[in-house]
Amino acid sequence: MEETTYKALILDDEQELGETLSLALEEEGIQAIAVTSVDEAIQELKNASDFDIVISDIYLPEKSGKDFFEYSLTHFPDLPFIFITGNPNFETAVDFLKKGAYDYISKPFLIPQFIQKVKQVIEEAQRRKQEKYLVDDLRAILENRFKELRIYQDLFESKKQGVLILDSEGVVVRVNPWLEKFIGKKEAELKDHPIAILNEYLSPSLEFPEICETIFKNGEWKRELRAPDPRNPERPLIFNASIIPVQNEEGATFAYSMMLDDITSIREVESRLIESLQRTNLAQEAIIFGLARLAEYRDQETGYHLERIRNYCKVLAEALSVHPQYRNVISDSFIETIYRTAPLHDIGKVGIPDYILLKPDRLTPAEYEIMKTHTLIGYQTLNSIREQYGEMEFLNMGIDITYCHHEKFDGTGYPRGLKGDQIPLSAQIVAIADVYDALTSTRTYKKAFSHELSLNTMRVERGKHFDPQLFDVFLSIADQFNSIREEFKAKEKLPSSVERNLTFDVSAWDWLEDV
Repeated sequence: MEETTYKALILDDEQELGETLSLALEEEGIQAIAVTSVDEAIQELKNASDFDIVISDIYLPEKSGKDFFEYSLTHFPDLPFIFITGNPNFETAVDFLKKGAYDYISKPFLIPQFIQKVKQVIEEAQRRKQEKYLVDDLRAILENRFKELRIYQDLFESKKQGVLILDSEGVVVRVNPWLEKFIGKKEAELKDHPIAILNEYLSPSLEFPEICETIFKNGEWKRELRAPDPRNPERPLIFNASIIPVQNEEGATFAYSMMLDDITSIREVESRLIESLQRTNLAQEAIIFGLARLAEYRDQETGYHLERIRNYCKVLAEALSVHPQYRNVISDSFIETIYRTAPLHDIGKVGIPDYILLKPDRLTPAEYEIMKTHTLIGYQTLNSIREQYGEMEFLNMGIDITYCHHEKFDGTGYPRGLKGDQIPLSAQIVAIADVYDALTSTRTYKKAFSHELSLNTMRVERGKHFDPQLFDVFLSIADQFNSIREEFKAKEKLPSSVERNLTFDVSAWDWLEDV
């Protein structure tokens, strides 16, 4: 299969810079055309509309990069933009990003940084384009389906659907045979009565003013209704009910059409599927926890380590979910998944020899290098499962956690020396939980620190080991961590943490490198 070739348009009044960037992209397999004016750039877009990205300076002689951006938004709204400038302005950058630009680079910059940014933007734009195509296809399918349903709804004599016609005041005008049979009354007995007569059979009750208000706002009224099954009183019947206005050529409503679809069987199947999924999730969680236990079973001192870790991660993720910086990232699914996958963080320790894993003293430099490989072993183990069975949310997060929970915010961690936002958020959460648990737990080489001493120890690492914002959220709920610790300490029946009368020394942090 032939590899896709992407095409870039570069606009910069510095011709030499434009040519340099063009050559750099060409070496990466990206076709590039460099121009020095907005008019030339517009002409290039008119001549060939197959560009995948635009890299544009902002401040140019005569027309500016902003003028070109606005032209592109009008004529090529899906074309991704990266702005470059030697005079960075935060407000200008934010304005461009709000209007649809993908990114912003300040001069001077490194060519590798530029290449990486261009590739990232192209990949993101291609992903969005595919999603747009998918949404358009789904919309077309749904529109066709809606038309079909409207046709079926027009079949007044349908035996599989209840149909009720109301006048403009909500009074029953017509009832089809299906609804007559269900209610047990003939049309003549219901006719000329307000719709509220159905409240004897359906719940929740139907209130015509509320129905009209909803139709005025949304164009239709929809609700799921229930009714007793005359054949089985313990089994309710479930209906999708909808009411739409019937209008004349002038758009005035002169009647309403109510449809009742029996979805009882569908809801029963859904209920069984949900129960089955819940059982599957429980089995999946048991397998995950069992795998994690493989790395723990040789070390009897870890006790409830996995249970504490998953609970620490859950309460921290819940706190982040309402924080302005993280609430768009942390969803209910994220919280549930990190609770299930956090125990996998040290699964790679199954590959660490006992003489290192169980050593009561500080590890030698050589032993420490071997211990550090547990992140790679864990990654390889889970990634092999993903390659065999495909992408799954819990596997993806499990891999991030296993591989990256020893990375540090300042880039001094391992195995890859990731820095800042390069570290997956799930791994950063686990890192805080793991360090807190290590500090407050008894080990062969140390006694348990108190809650307060542990927090003081960790504060020194704010901005070094831990993301400052994330760490501040942790401090705001540290009492919840302490409550979880106390809960499991009672289960373990271990001696209380030893309050140590000493001032904190930064060197006290060193032993954590072996954890």
